[in-house]
Amino acid sequence: MRFELTDNLLTLFFEGELNSYNADVMEKEVDEVLSSSKFQTLNLDFAKLHYISSAGLRIILKIKQKHDDSHVINANLDVYDVLQMTGFTNIMDVKKAMREMSVEGAEIIGEGFFSTVYRIDKDTIIKVFNRTSDEKQIERELKLAKQAFVLGIPTAISFDIVKVKNKLGVRFEMLDCMSLKNAFIKYPEKYDELLNKYVDLLKKINTTECFDPSVPSIKKFFIEKVDAIKHLLDEAHYEKLLGLMKSVPERSTFVHGDCHFKNIMVQGEDFLLIDMDTLSVGHPIFELANLRCPYVAFEEDAPGNCEQFFGMKAEYCVKLYDDIVRLYFGKEDEVIKDKIALVCYAHMVWWTLTNQKDNQKRLNGCKERLIALLDKYNDIDIGI
Repeated sequence: MRFELTDNLLTLFFEGELNSYNADVMEKEVDEVLSSSKFQTLNLDFAKLHYISSAGLRIILKIKQKHDDSHVINANLDVYDVLQMTGFTNIMDVKKAMREMSVEGAEIIGEGFFSTVYRIDKDTIIKVFNRTSDEKQIERELKLAKQAFVLGIPTAISFDIVKVKNKLGVRFEMLDCMSLKNAFIKYPEKYDELLNKYVDLLKKINTTECFDPSVPSIKKFFIEKVDAIKHLLDEAHYEKLLGLMKSVPERSTFVHGDCHFKNIMVQGEDFLLIDMDTLSVGHPIFELANLRCPYVAFEEDAPGNCEQFFGMKAEYCVKLYDDIVRLYFGKEDEVIKDKIALVCYAHMVWWTLTNQKDNQKRLNGCKERLIALLDKYNDIDIGI
């Protein structure tokens, strides 16, 4: 048995089989390493372990009882199933080995700032994360997606986290699906039908209550955004913007936070969400404000952004957004649209400062529009 000690992490590498024939010898080797090493965290690497018997399981149990901060990593499917069936996944952290998959030559069916979605075959799609390699962050998104699914939000069911070269991805089973964006392009005669189902989905999200404290508050996040851009505003505008954000009523209903039509998959008659990392709870104004960003706001200081990001003309995207708001509220109302835009530009100033701080054109343009709307309105009540 090989072992590795790095800082306070000790890793034991198991190979072949761990059974009644070699269990006694293996236990002595493990005890010698553990007794002669100073460590805090213990990883049991099962990447090359093909089989484990009850005798091997007893060794793992003894290790866990002596060293609480013990983890099994890289367990293949067969070994993981044994650990799961015998209850080990309930008493210790057990991680399956990541499957390595290729997206070479695969069709891109969805693409955003943070991820790209590929169709691998008729039954499988993979969402590849372009800007994070944090497995815990991805696991958090999957947990949020499962919480939403249980509460009735139509989300695609994920299978596992996979490796795609040097990036991480999530594998989904989705039969004959396409992005909602591509559905609008392929079936222009179904514009009204798709639009109505899109708005119904938004309303479903924004009226589904969630009381899980682990789901973050988007209002709190927006207040933090206002504090982050404080130095860009004069004191009066900062205080007014902060007051407006604090005045938004508290809500325990979901906000997706990035529900543009590239993050929605169409499977038959069903719309399914596949991007849930921005899921939170709060008032619908934050949903509609964030939705305005990709359809309208990014284009304003970068003509051609809609064609680059969506593959569609800016006029189409603006019309789609206006139709969404009109249908969502059941009326045309410029005041409502302005108040949503105010929240949108607060987000855009923060986003640009965070992700494109050298883009002075966008930063100044969004700031000017934000200030103009702050001067125009004393509340951001949109009637819901």
